[in-house]
Amino acid sequence: MKWLPALGSLLFLWACNAKQCETQHSTPGADTLTLAEQWQGTIHAVTCENIEVRLSFIHKEGSDTGSYQLMQRCKDNNNTFNDEGMWTVRRGKDTIYTLIRADGDGPAYYKVKGNRLYELDADKKEVDTYYLRKVE
Repeated sequence: MKWLPALGSLLFLWACNAKQCETQHSTPGADTLTLAEQWQGTIHAVTCENIEVRLSFIHKEGSDTGSYQLMQRCKDNNNTFNDEGMWTVRRGKDTIYTLIRADGDGPAYYKVKGNRLYELDADKKEVDTYYLRKVE
């Protein structure tokens, strides 16, 4: 009878093949993050004449959500501002990205029109004073 627990363990190990226990085994590279899209451009502000902007969307392959990185660098004085957080996308008549900032500030919205990305204001209207172009 002392061998009964050992037999039970052996039967479990035998029954636990890759197909039945696939949640315990992962395929190498399955959780690899990739660059989904990248947008860049130059905007103008009162405090800085030319601000270089780069917005990168990162995700797991096949996912419509992930993380983002937003870099803004003033070309006049080289001051740099970085922002990051999570993003989601709503596809339909329009493609709208929602950026949820890691610091907890309210969400930001961006709308895709061809190879241009426009920021949306609080009323979800286009801020057409500048846009970013898709990096191919």
